[in-house]
Amino acid sequence: MADLVVVYWRDIPAQVIVKKGRQTAKRELSLRFTEAIDMCAMRTGAGDTDAYLADWRRAAPEPVSDDLEAEADKAMTRLEEDYPREKLVALVKAGGRSDG
Repeated sequence: MADLVVVYWRDIPAQVIVKKGRQTAKRELSLRFTEAIDMCAMRTGAGDTDAYLADWRRAAPEPVSDDLEAEADKAMTRLEEDYPREKLVALVKAGGRSDG
């Protein structure tokens, strides 16, 4: 089985990684996620490199099938659908944290 890991800046997803051994499939989420992360970092004063880098994290790995490319595409599509514009705006206003 392969592992799916979502990379977040605070609670805003940015990238999907599916890995099995040395094989990896990666997908960056659309530009609106990058823009939300950048906007939030500036608003919260995390604009300097150390503060910005400190808030990146990887979610716990989830087991998925061995079709790395299909699993990466599926996870990316799910996140794109689960985070409409309104949800990203709310996260930015909440400092990038889903618990406010």
